[in-house]
Amino acid sequence: MKKGFTKYLSCIILVVICIALATVFCVHASDAFRGADDKGDDTQSDTQSESTENETPKNVISIGGTVLSEYLYDSSLRCEWISQKNEGEKTVYLAVELYLDTPNTITNARGGRLVVNGEETELFVGTVIGKTNQIATYTATYEAENDLTIDFSAELDIDIKSGEATVPKTITLSGSALVSEEYAKMEEAHKLEIEHISQFPELPSGDEVTALAMVLKNLGYKVDKCELCDLYLDKGPVGYTDFNKANVGNPRDTYNSYGCLPPVIINAATKFISANGGSYTAYDYSKRSVNELYYEVSQGNFPIVWACEDFDITPSISRIWIVDGQELYLKSNTACMVLCGYDFENNTVTLSSPAGGEFQIAMDLFEHRYLEMGAYAVVIK
Repeated sequence: MKKGFTKYLSCIILVVICIALATVFCVHASDAFRGADDKGDDTQSDTQSESTENETPKNVISIGGTVLSEYLYDSSLRCEWISQKNEGEKTVYLAVELYLDTPNTITNARGGRLVVNGEETELFVGTVIGKTNQIATYTATYEAENDLTIDFSAELDIDIKSGEATVPKTITLSGSALVSEEYAKMEEAHKLEIEHISQFPELPSGDEVTALAMVLKNLGYKVDKCELCDLYLDKGPVGYTDFNKANVGNPRDTYNSYGCLPPVIINAATKFISANGGSYTAYDYSKRSVNELYYEVSQGNFPIVWACEDFDITPSISRIWIVDGQELYLKSNTACMVLCGYDFENNTVTLSSPAGGEFQIAMDLFEHRYLEMGAYAVVIK
């Protein structure tokens, strides 16, 4: 598989291979990953042995990734996973490690669960000291005719000691990953040309709807960002609007508008396409692996992603609203942009921002900030 998919998982790869060879997969694992047909028969003829040695090794598809809980507290859950399969075969081997990342404090974990494709694992209960703590592991094998979707979720109740006080918190994580043979056919690097549209000066807080305008224009539509905002984007008053149902405020306002999340952009895109013709559909790619976003770029599609205005700054909660009885967290440093290129060998991605134009950034940093923001994305195809 591509180097980029496992660039930051070297340690877990070693663990998985050890598990695969030494315990879980026993005799079958060595056959599967060598792609040979060695049964340990000492009576094989020289001709048969020579034929086996000359066989072309099968392409091992190795895909890995990270799922993070949204960065809402000082502590967070981090799920590291890796899968392997031989191209053309059905068996998929999966290994998962779940971590609790905390500040330098004493944390009491009261329990929770990790769920992978419906299989539940109980989480660590006890006192945690330090920054990084492994709280669960999970391995499995699946038989899949074609692509395999793996769903992850986790929930952990913790008590964090802050001075003399103990603060109870519940951290949740969710995401999915696709194991596909198509990934093995991806180019090492791919760059799409996209015509840039600036959100300024008319839409000072309209990066989401402007990013949508950029994608629609590059699909061949005659689109005006202001018309798209005024006629197709649902908007609601600040403090009373759910980011998932409408844009919080009006993007034409400089200070009293706070954006929206994928369902709102999908709704605007659907209404625009319906009014202007075409067979395109907007899909919610939120909580999926970044591998799927890179694959879409390789296929000529432009993912709209929620990331950071300044990638050097860790996002934090700047405001909390209660809407319909639910707490909504406004994060600082949020920015919406278009992913238009990746390069696994050089570990970079190319983004086009409505606020500033096209730029490159380290792939690792992009992925980390993208996950911290909640792994929100839209693909129109």
